[in-house]
Amino acid sequence: MIAQTSLAGKTALVTGAAQGIGRGIAIELVAAGCRRLTIVDLVAGEELRQTVAELESRGAEVLFVGGDVSQTATVTQAVDQTVQRWGQIDIIVNNAGISKPTSFFETSDEQWDQVLRVNLRSVFLFMKYGGMAMRDQGGGAIVNMSSISGITGGSTGPDYGASKAGVIALTKFGARRLSEFGIRVNAVAPATINTEMIARNYASLSPEEKAKRLSNIPMGRMGETSEVGRLVAFLASDAASYVTGETVGVTGGRMSS
Repeated sequence: MIAQTSLAGKTALVTGAAQGIGRGIAIELVAAGCRRLTIVDLVAGEELRQTVAELESRGAEVLFVGGDVSQTATVTQAVDQTVQRWGQIDIIVNNAGISKPTSFFETSDEQWDQVLRVNLRSVFLFMKYGGMAMRDQGGGAIVNMSSISGITGGSTGPDYGASKAGVIALTKFGARRLSEFGIRVNAVAPATINTEMIARNYASLSPEEKAKRLSNIPMGRMGETSEVGRLVAFLASDAASYVTGETVGVTGGRMSS
């Protein structure tokens, strides 16, 4: 009998879920049965309100914690409030991230530090403090968002690819060290996903450049946030009970050559 992706009775915490891939992940977690969801994000704007309304319309109860995910105070507040409200934290999805395209020599020291703080330090902090809560309750699942850039180096800038490669290494280390506590740790590495940010970037391109970029994807199209979200839901579920330390690509075949 094949186990089904079900998150019924689970409590999840997702960083950077107000929009983009994070929003798609949150929606798919709820679609899989998760009904208690904490969103941790820096900005509480219209995007967040729309996301919360969508999740609540699907039957979820949502807790929002605002703050900088690279700061220990935000992380411990999010973990503590989740446990206080629902008594458990079964799933952590470290999705929050930033990207600031620059050339190698134009990347400032300050930008390097900021990207590494948000993209990598935050992952460590949630694995550490969220992992403590999971350890005390007997287990859980952590899914970290890396990127194809963490494997190839990418073209965004030296900081982004390096931070996402660090996420992969941290995922492997965490899987080895946390397995004894019943905690699984995996990573997802998307390529070009159809988000608001990508749509804005593509809007400035010529039709020829758009076609050229899409031609580099064997499947000939961008991925959808729901496709990333369904993979995350699977990795967070008991259907993936023997999967840990893995980095799974969502690339439309870009890693096949």
